[in-house]
Amino acid sequence: MAEKNFLRDPTSEAATTIRPTLAFPRDFNGKTIALLDISKERSREFLDRVALKLSDGGYTVKRYRKGSHSKVAPPEITEAIVREADFVIESLAD
Repeated sequence: MAEKNFLRDPTSEAATTIRPTLAFPRDFNGKTIALLDISKERSREFLDRVALKLSDGGYTVKRYRKGSHSKVAPPEITEAIVREADFVIESLAD
């Protein structure tokens, strides 16, 4: 049986948009993984552990942090992630 992956889109649910998913890469070697801290309680702690595991696995990790969990990331952060990373792991809450 084929394995199914379900991804939750953390963007606003006010307007539904159906977007095709990108093919999952076969290889992460040489790729940079961005960790986005949303500034929610214990987000940093969680991402510290994720960063440690990824770094121990030989992956390049870059950290980013929003000023507030209740606001969207400023364009500067989004643009930096797009420029500097290949993948994003974002801490979510609730």
